[in-house]
Amino acid sequence: MDPRLLTLLSRLQSSRFTELAGSEARATIRIAAPLLNEAAATFAASTPAVRDVSIRPRASNHIDVALKLARPAFLPSLNITLQIERQPQLPEDPELVLRLRGAGGMMRLAGPAISSFGALPPGVRLDGDYVFVDLRTVLRQHGQGELLDYVEQLQVMSEEGSVIVLIQLRIR
Repeated sequence: MDPRLLTLLSRLQSSRFTELAGSEARATIRIAAPLLNEAAATFAASTPAVRDVSIRPRASNHIDVALKLARPAFLPSLNITLQIERQPQLPEDPELVLRLRGAGGMMRLAGPAISSFGALPPGVRLDGDYVFVDLRTVLRQHGQGELLDYVEQLQVMSEEGSVIVLIQLRIR
């Protein structure tokens, strides 16, 4: 990206976008499986606990995930289906809740290993059959936590081959 544009965007962000006050935007963002898997591979490479991860979005808000942990080595790949259970309620509750499907007893064995070996990034926690994703914490890890201050609505869905993010923004 052009460095001049990056400088302008950085200045706007540091001023809390005051020169854009009153602006609104709505977007539908479709993220295809190849891009999701590229991002997942980048994450896996930076996390010694994860050897491999593959994501396949399906219809009706289901996402198949194949996850191979580096340790314990005896664990086979975990094939999990995540179902989008609850959307974030911004600004007070930035958590996306996913329900684990199809993992059964293997997940009860692997769940503590996933948590204890640091396979989950900050802002993501596993509790029983649920995965909680605190979007504010996840964004903070990348220096972008304040971006949720402008989001009025956020909805995550899936269709065959893509994750869809519906977002409504307002700059006050």
